[in-house]
Amino acid sequence: MPYFATSDHCNIYYEERGEGKPLVLIHGWSCNHHYFKKQVPAFAEKYKVVTLDLRGHGNSDRTEFGLTLPRFAKDVKELIDYLGLKDVTLLGWSMGAQVIFEYVKQFGCENLANVVIVDMSAKIMAEADENWPHAVFGKYTRADTLSQLDAIATDWGAVAEAFVPVMFSDGPCRDEIPWVMNETLQNTPHVMISMWVAIMMNDYRKVVETITVPTLITYGTRPSLYSPENSQWLVEHIKNSKAVGFDGGHAHHFQDADNFNKAVMEFIG
Repeated sequence: MPYFATSDHCNIYYEERGEGKPLVLIHGWSCNHHYFKKQVPAFAEKYKVVTLDLRGHGNSDRTEFGLTLPRFAKDVKELIDYLGLKDVTLLGWSMGAQVIFEYVKQFGCENLANVVIVDMSAKIMAEADENWPHAVFGKYTRADTLSQLDAIATDWGAVAEAFVPVMFSDGPCRDEIPWVMNETLQNTPHVMISMWVAIMMNDYRKVVETITVPTLITYGTRPSLYSPENSQWLVEHIKNSKAVGFDGGHAHHFQDADNFNKAVMEFIG
């Protein structure tokens, strides 16, 4: 299996398929590269597709260090450099989109051709003293965050059983939920806790305004983690961007895969 070693000595698992423009797919919290199983075969017909398991996830090392978004973004940059990729399209789903925001914060958009943001907010925790309607579930506070961290530490299996169906809302492909559940249960709580803190505490509202490459924003049309209004906010704050909705919830790339894949390929060109 292909691995590369990061500058802080973490082994990151990755795969390459196809030839052409490079397209790097970045998965979400508690997930791995297999969650793009409905995208890779289609994309690889036209592009050089790179998937990876972020550290702590999937086949990559489950380290006790580097479990932060800045380090995750640096891992992606080091993989791009290791593979010698140029004019890259980054596609990030959920936490993977936050990895892209952090990438732009650290490295700008040099060497990027396009960005695809799949159902993610620029800030997913709502502070008590601000009017921010685009948090996860509409309004997710510090108290909610602490409660979730306690639940993960106490019974990760119960958290997974509650979280996974919400990603699918009431949409199609619910027969895939057992597979997703099995993948989710393979995670270790210490990684999930560290990365829940990371995604909750970061605020990328100013960072998204610095994205200078064409950007596609996708969202699910069924009630799930984020509202369509969140994607509209991103369109208003990212130059040269557009939003497209798909039949499903947070996992709409999985639920409405054919239409999602077509839209992404038309966007990339």
